[in-house]
Amino acid sequence: MADNNRPISVSSDAPEFTGPPKTIDEARQLARERFRSRLENGEKIGDCDCHTDEATTFDQTPGPASRVAGVRFIDSGQTFYFDPGDRHVDLGDWVVAETSRGREAGRVVIAPHQVKLNLLKGELRPITKKLDQTEVEKMNRLRRDSSTAVKTFGAKIREHGLQMKPISAEYNYDGSHLTLNFSAPERVDFRDLARELSAIFKCRVELKQVGPRDEARLLGGLGRCGRTLCCSSWLPVYPEISMNMAKTQDLPINPSKVSGVCGRLLCCLSYENEQYRQMKAVMPRLGQPIETPAGPGMVLSLQLLKQLVTVRLNEDNTDHVFRSDELGFSKPEPRAPRTDVSRASSEPEDLRSEVGAPDTSDGDSALERAGGRRRRRRRGRSRSQGPQA
Repeated sequence: MADNNRPISVSSDAPEFTGPPKTIDEARQLARERFRSRLENGEKIGDCDCHTDEATTFDQTPGPASRVAGVRFIDSGQTFYFDPGDRHVDLGDWVVAETSRGREAGRVVIAPHQVKLNLLKGELRPITKKLDQTEVEKMNRLRRDSSTAVKTFGAKIREHGLQMKPISAEYNYDGSHLTLNFSAPERVDFRDLARELSAIFKCRVELKQVGPRDEARLLGGLGRCGRTLCCSSWLPVYPEISMNMAKTQDLPINPSKVSGVCGRLLCCLSYENEQYRQMKAVMPRLGQPIETPAGPGMVLSLQLLKQLVTVRLNEDNTDHVFRSDELGFSKPEPRAPRTDVSRASSEPEDLRSEVGAPDTSDGDSALERAGGRRRRRRRGRSRSQGPQA
């Protein structure tokens, strides 16, 4: 039997514990140190190939491989792959990479490893340099100065009398480029404003119009659940959302009830939609006649998460609650998670909208409009064809 009281060896710079952890914080600290030491020693961790230099493959298709590193930029939750070349970069290092918007600074979130090139989208661009401590401090100072840039931006908007709302300001790593985000009800001619701001800030200024979702992501805030907005904390890509998801989860079909602070449908509608859809596929329908151990009846209500069915019996008109397996309905089989190679291997280009272009990431409004057109067409056909036999 293993001795739980023996000392646990960790790295030299970690606090030493000579027994089982007494608190949750100590247990987490020990787990982090064990994981770090195993990585440094090149030991195998799980079923991944992170400890080897062999090509990481998701399938058996042949093809050339390259050494890539995952980089995440400040204004994006996505991870993009870049070629580190001969540079030695580690997790947490700040690097400068070539993107479609020029050179931008990002943080290494995936250590360099071998990946097949046919699994990547777009052109594999290089990492040009690794930032030292002085450059990182300058970047942090510029980030603190961005609040002053937003105030100046708002003052100049009022001077020009433009229908624009300043949102945020973002300097690049060396302060040679400044991006000013704003929202507006329609397209705005801001060429004179951009030239004046370039003279004030002594750098290249780019004005970018964003939509309601990006506005909420940049400003941040609290959602209906009381927690930080998903889009501003961890959500890398906006999911495709439609009102049918609210119907599937038996939520009130009221836009004010299922909309977020951005005025669009809640992103969290997509989190459990697949689970609800699978459960509804094997559960009885409301109003369906059904045979129960207590006699025939009619389905009155469903509790999908608890797999409970409320049935009103025909004999004495009373309500009884049964488990779904008691009524002969099996539970949905859990599906294996599908590996989305296109999502895992994001293209190394920063595919952002052009300057002044309105935000097109709000797919829910387009889906709702398309769904509304389809419903109108179906209603029109039913009226023209008359009642069906």
